[in-house]
Amino acid sequence: MGKNWILGAVFVAIIASATTARADPPTVTDPTKPAPPAALDKPKDAPPSPWSFTAAYTADLLDNATGGRAEGGGYADLLKFSAAYDGSAEGHDGLSGLISVTNTLGSAFTANRVGAVQSVSANEAQPRAAHLYEAWLQQDFFGGKGAVKAGIIDLNTTFDVQETAALFLNASDGAGADLGDTGLNGPSIYPIPALGATFVYRPTEDWTAQIGVFDGEAGDPAHRSAFLAVRLDGALLVGQIERRFGDTARLEAGAWTYTASFPSLTSFTASGAARTVHGNMGVYGLAEGGLMQSDSGKSLSGWVRLGFANGDINVVEDYLAGGLVYTGLVKGRDKDEVGIALNRAGLGAGARETGLLQGRSIGDAETTVEATYRYVVNDWLNLQPDMQYVIHPHGDRSVPDALVLGLRVALTYTK
Repeated sequence: MGKNWILGAVFVAIIASATTARADPPTVTDPTKPAPPAALDKPKDAPPSPWSFTAAYTADLLDNATGGRAEGGGYADLLKFSAAYDGSAEGHDGLSGLISVTNTLGSAFTANRVGAVQSVSANEAQPRAAHLYEAWLQQDFFGGKGAVKAGIIDLNTTFDVQETAALFLNASDGAGADLGDTGLNGPSIYPIPALGATFVYRPTEDWTAQIGVFDGEAGDPAHRSAFLAVRLDGALLVGQIERRFGDTARLEAGAWTYTASFPSLTSFTASGAARTVHGNMGVYGLAEGGLMQSDSGKSLSGWVRLGFANGDINVVEDYLAGGLVYTGLVKGRDKDEVGIALNRAGLGAGARETGLLQGRSIGDAETTVEATYRYVVNDWLNLQPDMQYVIHPHGDRSVPDALVLGLRVALTYTK
């Protein structure tokens, strides 16, 4: 796949915008609170349905223009179907639920082309497979101040949420690399969430405290293509406190730990086998919010995130990220967003020592700089050209810095 598809896609975007009436972009909603059903084709006095349905397809077309492990193209896509339940429509106040199924396709682009620790597309998942993604029930109590949720849960929908960073393609702008790259099969996040339970308490509108207990081994690493797999191997414990300042800013701090032991990257037996050790834990913090808001609706937002993990067990020991997002930069494109982000994944001692033993020149970190523009075509289609520059992929100084060009195509239908 060459670079011509990028120019072609941009041309298609211009034609589409010229022939499509511009509408407001899709509204981002809490999946626990389904959107009101459409009134079309229903009598005005018909009771509201407790169910809402969403179908979403996102495709990332990628090209490693230069550097990395190998030049060339690839793609990563995600098809997702969701059904959300709001029990208040049937007299079950405070009861809600969600069930969703995903299907992933595409190539292992980052591993094969870039060689980076941080995936250049959050859609990347191997092997290609369909999964029961989430299936949970939630019950509110204390007048809505508290809630208990149980089932198969994506941890990153409530913990370590980087709201401003959600614009970007890089996987570390979901869950930070210090947390997202832990566990034998990930920490109950995309592509395979785990069984878990969460408790949330909001004493005021500004403060939120929550804890979560998740299966310590999401899915089954030996059967990654299984539609549903549960192993119940230890637990992942997460706690987080959040302070909001109106609708414009918030602070977030969290900590996590696994109860199971993991292979060490720095301690070995006499035969050379890795010892299993406890202490797989870490902390993270986030500050984000609006920096500027004009009367015309233009706005500038930013964020900074910092995290630490045990570098004797995990590849990423420290993580620093931040960026800016501007809405309405181009005249007449009030809903479009443009942003720039930086993600620095600091490598732990174990990862560096392993690389040196393999004869590679390993540095302290891998850094990715990303620039992106989301072009809102209409209420169901977004096009997003993207560029990422990866410095020292996987910390390997012998690998040339990689320049990745991409285009995200996102389609959404909600009923």
